[in-house]
Amino acid sequence: MPGSRPMAKERETKPDSADSGLGEWTEHLEELRRRIIAVLAVFTAAALPAFAFSEKLAAFLMAPVGNLGVTLYTFNPAEKFLAYLNLAVWTGALFSAPFCLLQIGLFVWPALRGKERRWTLAALLVVPVLFITGSGLSYRFLSPVVMRFFLRFASGDGIQPLWGFREYLGVLYALMLAAGLLLQAPLLLLLSFVLGITTPKRVARFRPHAILLIFLTAALCTPPDLVSQVALGVPLYLLFELTLFIGRFLTGSAA
Repeated sequence: MPGSRPMAKERETKPDSADSGLGEWTEHLEELRRRIIAVLAVFTAAALPAFAFSEKLAAFLMAPVGNLGVTLYTFNPAEKFLAYLNLAVWTGALFSAPFCLLQIGLFVWPALRGKERRWTLAALLVVPVLFITGSGLSYRFLSPVVMRFFLRFASGDGIQPLWGFREYLGVLYALMLAAGLLLQAPLLLLLSFVLGITTPKRVARFRPHAILLIFLTAALCTPPDLVSQVALGVPLYLLFELTLFIGRFLTGSAA
């Protein structure tokens, strides 16, 4: 019949479009799998040497308590081995975290256009620098303050502190990882400005809310004493204001 030919042709084209869409999803999933494998490879490449040189690495990581007269202990026969294993895992996480963020950016790269690609490329180059800077500052300045507070707090009421080596490394690495990730927030805010997602003027209207969020974050990332919270919260607030200033300059918007 004459009317049956278009219907037959339509039936022929539908499976092709469905196969094409399924093929695109398969390609995306395959690319995601490759990037996950790459992140795991970087994690392994950092974790294995860290375990091999765990004794020297542990000596380096004990610097924040070096001037506090603290002796670290192990409480069971396997604890030092498990502590070194945790040390290797945390080292792998610290070294692979910037690479993981880079892989996420590269995964969404094909969907970006023009200005979005330029700013995303700049962000991908800055992410590892900010992460390493945040972790280094936490190791050098924040961690000694945190450890000193815990030591003074624990020695009250006639109770003497007895710190475990494994627990100390966990707290130290958590502080370093949190600081490295926290320093990415201004970069994300700046990207939202240059990509047109929001504007500095709009964000500035919520400055009181931002200040509250900043100091709540500082309270969560530091011991519950006012000095350490202010020591972290004030630089974060100044960084927020600097991000607004740079955003106004890049977008040409008014204050």
